[in-house]
Amino acid sequence: MIEAYSGIFVRSIIVVLTAVMGAVSTFTLKIDHHKLCSLISFSAGALFGAAAFSILPEAVGVLNLAELAVGLGSGYLVFWLISKYYFHVCPACSASHFDEQTTKRFSEIVLLMITALSFHSFFDGVALTNGGAHLHAEGNSIFFAIAVHKIPEGLALASLMLGAAYSRIKIVSYVALVELTTVLGALAGIYLLGANISDVLFGIIMAHIAGGFIFLAFHAIMGEMLKHHTRLVIVSFVLGSLLILATRLLAGQF
Repeated sequence: MIEAYSGIFVRSIIVVLTAVMGAVSTFTLKIDHHKLCSLISFSAGALFGAAAFSILPEAVGVLNLAELAVGLGSGYLVFWLISKYYFHVCPACSASHFDEQTTKRFSEIVLLMITALSFHSFFDGVALTNGGAHLHAEGNSIFFAIAVHKIPEGLALASLMLGAAYSRIKIVSYVALVELTTVLGALAGIYLLGANISDVLFGIIMAHIAGGFIFLAFHAIMGEMLKHHTRLVIVSFVLGSLLILATRLLAGQF
């Protein structure tokens, strides 16, 4: 059991490092909107795939329709409220919303962005504990989906900070600190697993996270990106979803 929990913790650290890797890539790679759109849409598809093919099947097994609706609806609603009335909960999913004026005002909105992204990353960490302490196929596909999504997330966050003339050291430090809330989420998830809570309650929590993932996935492909690169967005999104499905199926065979 301890070995399994340590595995979850290690995965959360790896996820943080992928976000930092995405941030560092902004120092050397030239990412135009077309490439960023493709990467974000692909990672959004991965999040949707994790929700549809890994989290929800587990939740459906222990929840009735009303409980499932409460979990899904609450997750979607919380992320929608934060994005609408506070700040975009995921900078990668909202990259097209950050225009030049927003970048110039970064010093005024940095606290809002960090708070919203920390909330998002915390639930990423909790999601890493899905599939139980044995890290079955469900946990493998969710881990992969979150890790893929963290790359454009770190890239988008770092790009904003570069535009606001933050030093490279500060950029890497900020991204790492914000993403470390993923580790806190994983620790919280480990606590929930060890607290012997009911299967129904854990199922509702995971359905809540799935609802948040679904919001992030569709938020990423709507609006300007979808209008400007419709085919690219759809193809990238579908490929991301199918990759997670393939990961889920392959992992289930071992």
